[in-house]
Amino acid sequence: MQTVEVDIPEELLTLLKRSRLGDRPVPEQVRVALAIHLLQEGVISVSKAASIAGEARATFELLLGEMGIPALRYDLEDYRKDREAFERARQK
Repeated sequence: MQTVEVDIPEELLTLLKRSRLGDRPVPEQVRVALAIHLLQEGVISVSKAASIAGEARATFELLLGEMGIPALRYDLEDYRKDREAFERARQK
């Protein structure tokens, strides 16, 4: 994986240190926080977020659970599709 250097304000690093990620090395704190953010924005999957964070998917999902962040998204569109599929299956 190619890397780039980014200037991060000391205040942000101090805040990260106070978070649930604070016991990790600073580069890992930043990687995990960014992975979680991209996951929440719907930009990447859980698997990709775990990879970016440098963690096994199961370990990453446990971290998400500890943080109160759902690992899976199930929105109204997913519900609609499932309901249609159930209806088609029932008609067979």
